[in-house]
Parts: sequence; C-alpha cells; structure tokens
Amino acid sequence: MPSVAQPSVRGAISRGDSNRLDISDRAAHDWYRFVLSFPPHLVRQYVEKFELDSSACILDPFCGTGTTIVECKKIGFSSIGIEAHPMSHFASATKIDWSPDPDRLEKIAATVAERST
Repeated sequence: MPSVAQPSVRGAISRGDSNRLDISDRAAHDWYRFVLSFPPHLVRQYVEKFELDSSACILDPFCGTGTTIVECKKIGFSSIGIEAHPMSHFASATKIDWSPDPDRLEKIAATVAERST
C-alpha cells in the first residue's frame, strides 16, 4: 500500500512522487502547464540544505517559468533569472510581478462578470 503524502514544515512532500505541487504553492505555480518544471519546495529545500542566508543572491541561468525566482522572493532572497523562451519568459515575468492591487483586480473581475451576463 503506498504511503500517504505528508507535507513537512517547509511544505515538501515526503514520498516518492515529490515532484507534485504542494497545495499551498498552487496559486503561484499552477496556472499553466510546463512539462520541464520542478516543484517549488525543491528551491526551499536547497536554500536550507546549503545553509544560505538572506544576504545570498541566487542565480538561475535557465529560469524557465520562474519557480526559483518566485520562491526566492517569497522567502526574502535576492535572485536573478535568465530565460530566452518567450512563453517561459512570459510566465516568469507574470509570476514575479507582485505590483497589481488585489482589491482593484477583484473589482475589475466583478465588473467583467457583471457585464458578461
């Protein structure tokens, strides 16, 4: 019988299929499909494993959809990501832009929904 996944303190999944997204990571990382991505908790595990502190700057020279950059931003680390593929770059740039006002977006969404009925 397979074991049940149990998130650790850091949100990693403790069984063999640890490439799955933890439910707490889905808002930032689960709005698109990208086969070559890796789970966000892996970034957190490496930061912890290498005993990095917040003075570190993490380079991801092939950042893909920005998982490393987002996770660094969430835990307060500086990071640099480089990506040449247009779709991946778009996803990455979108994920790291935290400037939109959520209340304003909610009002706009309500207006769109109202007008579409």
